[in-house]
Amino acid sequence: MASHNLLVFSDVHLGSDLVQHARPGAPALGPAGKRRDRELVALMDWYRLRPRAGKPWRLVIAGDFIDFVGMSVSATEPGLCTLPNEEERQHGLGSAVDHTIAKLERVAEQHGLVFEALARFIAEGNAVVIVRGNHDVDFHWPEVQSAFKDVIGRYDAAAAQQIEFSDWFYYEKDVIFVEHGHQYDDFCSYENVLHPVHPSDPKRTLRSLSDVLLRYVVRPTHGMSETGHDDASAIDYLRFGARLGAFGMLRLGGRFVRAIGVLVRMWREHMSDATQWVRAEHERKMGMLAEAKALSLINLRALAKLQRPPMTRSLLRLLAGVMVDRVAVSAAALCLLVWVLFARWTPTLGIVLSTVGPGLVLAAVLWRRTRVAIDASQSLREQSARVARLFPAAFVVMGHTHLPELRPSDDGASTYVNLGAWSEEDTPDGSAPALPASRTHLVVEHVDGKAVAALLSWDAEKGPQRFISS
Repeated sequence: MASHNLLVFSDVHLGSDLVQHARPGAPALGPAGKRRDRELVALMDWYRLRPRAGKPWRLVIAGDFIDFVGMSVSATEPGLCTLPNEEERQHGLGSAVDHTIAKLERVAEQHGLVFEALARFIAEGNAVVIVRGNHDVDFHWPEVQSAFKDVIGRYDAAAAQQIEFSDWFYYEKDVIFVEHGHQYDDFCSYENVLHPVHPSDPKRTLRSLSDVLLRYVVRPTHGMSETGHDDASAIDYLRFGARLGAFGMLRLGGRFVRAIGVLVRMWREHMSDATQWVRAEHERKMGMLAEAKALSLINLRALAKLQRPPMTRSLLRLLAGVMVDRVAVSAAALCLLVWVLFARWTPTLGIVLSTVGPGLVLAAVLWRRTRVAIDASQSLREQSARVARLFPAAFVVMGHTHLPELRPSDDGASTYVNLGAWSEEDTPDGSAPALPASRTHLVVEHVDGKAVAALLSWDAEKGPQRFISS
């Protein structure tokens, strides 16, 4: 008989509004952030005061609780031991231990109500497990985990001891498997999930393609949101740049070029000898995890093989991911068209048109096949059933996509749950965001020896309401 019930949510992204280094005019905490904090505090207080069947809650935060990656905080923060490099002076504090702790302190200052509510929740006899996501990958550092506990300890010293960190997933046999889900997303995955450090700079964690674009392009560009890129084309970005004006368009183009340069260097890093020690450390930690949790090492390795390799592993996929293929083919087609319109017809021109034209079409088709969907929802659904075969669980739970759903597997052996998100972006004109926060969470109770789950959304007036998936 289980000794606790489960409360699970994901993708809070505290600190995603701390972007003032990249956008000096950005508000400290916008309306969306204030609403998120207020309603998250209300949710934790609701369940703190309402235990079920006399059992305490175990809150599992399934990744991206703190948005270390999305912040842009000035590298002039006092007390830093790791000297900021040129990239960090330009884009804000990086991913070294002391840089991350400095960002955590800024988050704790700005979102103190959430940390205080979390301390109250734990002090009532409940426990908390924080699963690492891609935006809070810097929880990899034990010092950052300790600093987080210290923040909670400012409100209740005993509560800090009831916080556990998971580097990969949370698992209760036959009941629940919780993972953030970014490892099944080519844009956001890490090659070595248990040791995601930069091979040639082990003081800093590695970054994904999505992280680089967020840091180099999205955060410094006024009016560009983090979401809503799924159906955008190169033409859409050119139109967006045109709205920024001639100089704005040039600056946006320059940011893309610099981001692509960084990504190409990351691709080269994958082929360097320095990656060998990172893989070896990842393998060592996998063995330690298997021993500590009494799990099959064979199954852990099989789980790792389900993960999608990062797009930075392949130059073609990398360039397709940032739409260089579309730009290159479009530019070549435009040059060919201009030549046809202004060149005098000759047999040579006919031969060129009959070969180059189909060649461009073929190149576009082949390159298109290397591109994957930005929305990783289908990948997470497909892999959840395979996860359940390796780690039997009634519920396989992920976040990451910000799109909540509850879907039984085809074989009926498990149910896939996506937790949605608590975070949304403020828009410059005050309109509805492209991806509004679902405010969803999962409750798992044990009734007559069976795990029963409900995916609920938070209503500010009524409390938790059953979520109806579309």
